[in-house]
Amino acid sequence: MSGPPEELVEHIATHLAEQQPALIAELGDEEVARRAAAGIARAHAHGFLQPESVTAFVTLMFLVAPDFDTHPAIARALRLRGTEAERLRLLFERTREEDWDQAAAASKGWEPLLARP
Repeated sequence: MSGPPEELVEHIATHLAEQQPALIAELGDEEVARRAAAGIARAHAHGFLQPESVTAFVTLMFLVAPDFDTHPAIARALRLRGTEAERLRLLFERTREEDWDQAAAASKGWEPLLARP
C-alpha cells in the first residue's frame, strides 16, 4: 500500500513553514512529513481530496489538534453535504469557538495517529 503523493506532503510542509512556522518549529522535516501524511489520510477519509482542502484540513490538525475531527459538533459539521470548499466553510459556520477549544483540550495527540499501520 502506498502513502500519499510526495508532492502533496511537500506542499503541506511548505505551506506550514510559510504560514504557520511556529507550529513546526521544533519538529524535524521527517516528523512534519510523517504528520502531514497521516493528516492527508485523515482528510481523505472525510472526503477531502483536492490539494487545497486537504491542506486546510491538515493545517487544522496542526493548529487545533490532530484528532479535532472526533469532537461531536465538528464531526457533525464534517458530515454535511456540499463541495469541499462549501464543507470547509460550513465547518466553521456550524461550530462554536468552544467546540474547537474542547477538541484541543481532549486531544490524544499525534502518537495514536502515527502508530497506525
